[in-house]
Amino acid sequence: MKTIRSVSTLALLLFSLASSSAITLTMDELPLQPVNGLAFSGVTFHFTVGGIASTDAHYNAANGGIGTFVQDPSLEGNSAGVLTLDFAVPTTGLQFGVARETLGSLSPGLQVSLFDAGLAPLGNFSVNTTVLSVFSEGQFTSALTIGRAVLTFPNAAGAPRFAIDNLTFAAIPEPATATLAVLGFIAAGTLRRRLPRN
Repeated sequence: MKTIRSVSTLALLLFSLASSSAITLTMDELPLQPVNGLAFSGVTFHFTVGGIASTDAHYNAANGGIGTFVQDPSLEGNSAGVLTLDFAVPTTGLQFGVARETLGSLSPGLQVSLFDAGLAPLGNFSVNTTVLSVFSEGQFTSALTIGRAVLTFPNAAGAPRFAIDNLTFAAIPEPATATLAVLGFIAAGTLRRRLPRN
């Protein structure tokens, strides 16, 4: 009976590892620091201005207010820059809030280029922002399976700073992990049938 429980427990553990689970970064998990080169929780951030690596974007920065999609702290930076998110494994369900430092609407307030795990382009997407609280804000959502997202911020002169918050994504389990989970369930079922009943 103990063997069945042990195998069942192992199978459930493997199944839970194989299931994709959403991660949400609220940008308060780490101390204030430049975001360029930062790897955390399955995503690596890169930030450049004019094609050159820059420290003018920070994780856990105060942007001066509580918004609808973006709250203090957030990932805050220079709108003239490009923020790249590289995911350690293919990811789906990407969502985050964006705020721009302006009291006007921006069409678009954000441009997002998505790439698959092999870095083949999946498309370019725009997010319009409107004044919802203190900043001009919007929300990006995609159900595509991606390996990279590249964020650019149009109208940098009129909205010189940006903020990103509540970055949510779900890592897709690797096939080997899913296979282990299935094998665990098969082993548990086989042992259950072979052992004598009490």
